[in-house]
Amino acid sequence: MRKILIVGLVLLSLFLIYLANMDEKVYYVALGDSLNKDFVQGKEVFGYSHYVKSYLERENLLEKYTDDFAKNNTRITDVINDINENRKEITSFGEISLKNALIKADLVTLNINYTDIYDRLSFNINDDVYNYIDDLSYDLEKMFELMRQYCKEDIVFVGAYNPYLKKEADDALEYLKNKYKNICLEYDVIYVDISDINVLDEEALEKIGNKVISGMKKNLFET
Repeated sequence: MRKILIVGLVLLSLFLIYLANMDEKVYYVALGDSLNKDFVQGKEVFGYSHYVKSYLERENLLEKYTDDFAKNNTRITDVINDINENRKEITSFGEISLKNALIKADLVTLNINYTDIYDRLSFNINDDVYNYIDDLSYDLEKMFELMRQYCKEDIVFVGAYNPYLKKEADDALEYLKNKYKNICLEYDVIYVDISDINVLDEEALEKIGNKVISGMKKNLFET
């Protein structure tokens, strides 16, 4: 009986030590387009990921943050190529490859460039636009499939904002949103809807940051 008690106390001690040393900090990797690093009216402003980073710092949850893999005009295929080529960057904590960053990440936020879609929506909207959205959706699925080979933790994907005031464009962007949301659901990716944003200014970037924080809270901190 005494041996059982001693063994039990040892196991309890080991478990308590394990809990005390659990890594509760967030390794945060921001990927994607200039919503991470942006210029508004010629002035450099915080991208949405910096608001997420600031939140994690305030909550004493941030282990490391890098947006060094984010770059302007990032398309879905650019992310796929960067992963396949295992792009390397010199970050504030040393050189790291993208695959390694994805493996280490507790949180990845990602947005892509929608210029091609916006250009098409500026003219006559026809079946070609919807076919193009279908092609993009196929690429998005391939991107998440590739990302999930390395990142097993939380991925947050930011949707498209809506700079248009015409119904045809609204309908096409709604179609895009629904396609992307379904793919995110399939790959356990948190989708952040920013279709209510019409002008991409500094206030909008902060709003996007808050939407990302709200979207990730349940998965990251409440499970």
